[in-house]
Amino acid sequence: MEYTFSDFAQQFGPTILTFGWLLVVWMVMWIAWKTYLLLKMVDYVSAIEWTFYQITLPEETEETPRSMEVIFEVMGGIHKGPDINEKYFDGYLEAWASFEIYCTQQSAKFIIVIPTAHRRLFEAIIYAQYPKADIQEVEDYTQRYNVEDLRTKFEMWGADIILTEDDILPIKTYKEFEASLAENIPFVDPMQIILETLTNVEPGEEFWVQVLVRPISGSDIKKWEKRGEKKIAEISGQASKPKPGMWDNAKEFISALPSEFFQAVFKGPIEIETKKEEKVLRFFNPVDDAKMKSILQKISSNGYKTKVRVVHIAPVGQLKKPNISRGFGVFKQFTAAHLNSFSPDKETKTNGPGFFMKDRRRWLKERNALLNFQWRDFFGTDSGQIMNAEELATIYHFPVKYVTTPGVDRAKAGHKNPPANLPYA
Repeated sequence: MEYTFSDFAQQFGPTILTFGWLLVVWMVMWIAWKTYLLLKMVDYVSAIEWTFYQITLPEETEETPRSMEVIFEVMGGIHKGPDINEKYFDGYLEAWASFEIYCTQQSAKFIIVIPTAHRRLFEAIIYAQYPKADIQEVEDYTQRYNVEDLRTKFEMWGADIILTEDDILPIKTYKEFEASLAENIPFVDPMQIILETLTNVEPGEEFWVQVLVRPISGSDIKKWEKRGEKKIAEISGQASKPKPGMWDNAKEFISALPSEFFQAVFKGPIEIETKKEEKVLRFFNPVDDAKMKSILQKISSNGYKTKVRVVHIAPVGQLKKPNISRGFGVFKQFTAAHLNSFSPDKETKTNGPGFFMKDRRRWLKERNALLNFQWRDFFGTDSGQIMNAEELATIYHFPVKYVTTPGVDRAKAGHKNPPANLPYA
């Protein structure tokens, strides 16, 4: 006799009608709660006030990317874990800052966008590491472009630049750009390539580079470290094998029955062998050894959630494909072939869609890329990839004195002293 749907309805129908509405109510309440939190998060982010600082240094400055690394390390001071009310009712998000380069024809400006509530901290740590820095408050350079004028007054390309591998693997950092054989220039600054490439444009063309940095909680850093330790254990062969579950044991038992049965019939009783695990001395090849050391070095310092964006602006009819390539090509110098590298995010790059309403979809991506850059969007708690301070200082730092790019804005030595009442970092 077949078991039909009507039989099922007769057997379980009354129970479903009695208690099923509870599931529907729970789902509706869950959706409403998530929507409420999303709207509160939008309100919270919209209420943040931002301060825009342009940083210029004199030509004879002696500071190296290490000074910028210290700034990233100290900016962890803006971290604050939310209390229950902030987390579940206020839409609280951890504070972040934006480190930007604004490039036009033969001109490059270094802009730092920070929450106004933390401006005193950033002034202190910048002056502490760059005593001769000239810090000037400026307007938001991106607001000269309105999304309504897209494709009528200007064209653009944009993309998020993401890590190609797991973020426990580091990129090539500034310490590997040392020129050990050079006498007059001991450090080949990767920033020179970025500035030379992105300022060598036609009038009206611009490149914007944005590095969003958000400190994360100690528990999130611990989880990130655990992932790194697990990867090291896998490479070294020391990772413990997961114990088989009940289902795995059942499958193994069933699959072994036929062979064990015939062996018992034709060969007699089965002798159970106890296998002794032999210890094998393992030798690592140079790639594995370098990978383990690099992972350990990266997870040994604090991690920060990071987003990197690049936008190229040009007057209508002047957007050139080679310029698109150079926009993310400058990040190729940070590639460590056995570790990690950068590439444009397929989900955000504006020249991605190649079929089915291609033009409309590209316009929407261009619109999103412009607005995300202007809003310094770091929305959501899980957004971004983790990088440490050394990596951040590699892709964003003020040019060292060996950089000879003529378009870099330089300050006059001693042009401005730090405020007398500035607090210590």
